[in-house]
Parts: sequence; C-alpha cells; structure tokens
Amino acid sequence: MVEGVRAAALVDIGTGMVVRSVGDVNDDLPAAAARLADEARLASHALGPARPGGDLEELTLVTDKRIHLLKVLELRRGDGLLLFVDLDRSLTNPALAGWTVGELAPGLLA
Repeated sequence: MVEGVRAAALVDIGTGMVVRSVGDVNDDLPAAAARLADEARLASHALGPARPGGDLEELTLVTDKRIHLLKVLELRRGDGLLLFVDLDRSLTNPALAGWTVGELAPGLLA
C-alpha cells in the first residue's frame, strides 16, 4: 500500500487513453493521461535510439501539494503502458512512494 494515493490509472502510451482507473478520478484525467503519455514518449525519444543510459523507467512530477508518479510498465518504440499515480504530498514520503509503486507495478502485468 502507498500512503497518500488519491488516484491511479493505467494509460496506453501510444494513444494516451486511460485503460483503467481507480480512486478519486476527476473529469480532467483523460486530458492529463494524454499529456502524460506525450511526456513519456518525448522523454523516451530524448534518450536516443542506442539508449546508452538504458530505457525510460519512470518520471516524477512534484508540486507543492501533489506528486505524480509515472511508471513505465512496458515500452515498445513509443507504445506500451504507463502507470500514473496521483499522491497527496502532505500524506506521503516521495522516495518511499516511488519505491513502493516501483515494486508493485510489475504485478499489474502478471
């Protein structure tokens, strides 16, 4: 369990569509999911085709009230799945939340 989770969504990286969501999901989620998928594709492309530093694993966005964790579950040339987790920053430890989401994420594809 990750403390402070407000919502979570499984997002198709190629289309930006929400595959499944849980929690306090608002009407802005589809648009946010599309933008997050764009960010994952852009970050992946920025690594270059040879991937000297390895593949994109996750992105973290931090504001004064929220933490958004974006964990890449599967990535194939700009396609794949992304786990988006929206956390209340006042209720969680960012490092522990990132580690816990990373540990739980592979189980979503099993």
